[in-house]
Amino acid sequence: MSQRMKRAAVLADINTEFPQSPMVLTLGGTAREMLAVAGRKPNHLVNLDAMGQTMSIGLGLALGLRRRPDGEKTVVVEGDGSLIMGMSVMSTIGHLGPANLVVLVLDNGVYLATGGQPTAAPSLDMCALALACGWPNARTVTTSDELVAGLRWAAAEPGPTLVRVMVSTEQIATDFFLEDPVILARDFQDWLHDSEVPAGVKAS
Repeated sequence: MSQRMKRAAVLADINTEFPQSPMVLTLGGTAREMLAVAGRKPNHLVNLDAMGQTMSIGLGLALGLRRRPDGEKTVVVEGDGSLIMGMSVMSTIGHLGPANLVVLVLDNGVYLATGGQPTAAPSLDMCALALACGWPNARTVTTSDELVAGLRWAAAEPGPTLVRVMVSTEQIATDFFLEDPVILARDFQDWLHDSEVPAGVKAS
């Protein structure tokens, strides 16, 4: 079996493919590693201490942003454990069918933040589940080349789209991220407002 991709490298590729897209990041090490590789970005909403809710937040955001410029995607970066906790929203996503939603599931097979306990992900075909729920697109990627191709595919195809990214449990050293969720949400709202203001018009 080939060695799995490192999560930090995957996050760097995600940031490269979707540098200005509205993005919701799952909690824990995923958020901290994105901060380490990409820095604090106004278009990134970190979902602190709300495991299982990242896809639901992303769904609401995608529905609210459907009138944004053609081709702009709302991106959710989720983990396998959090997806399993909030799995019921997958049927709602399939039913509502937001074409601008991309869900990237970084699957390391464990609850890494709490000691590495195994998740049920190895027994779950996430792509088959998404397709059964009415998503038009889903695929699994296991290599760096497949990841780059998968991200470009997700950016181009009408969604909702799920990409399951197989990553290792290896983590990079990061600082703790201690921030008030209210401030995070407000900063993200300000970015959404400012990014919708036409060029040459002063934001109020």
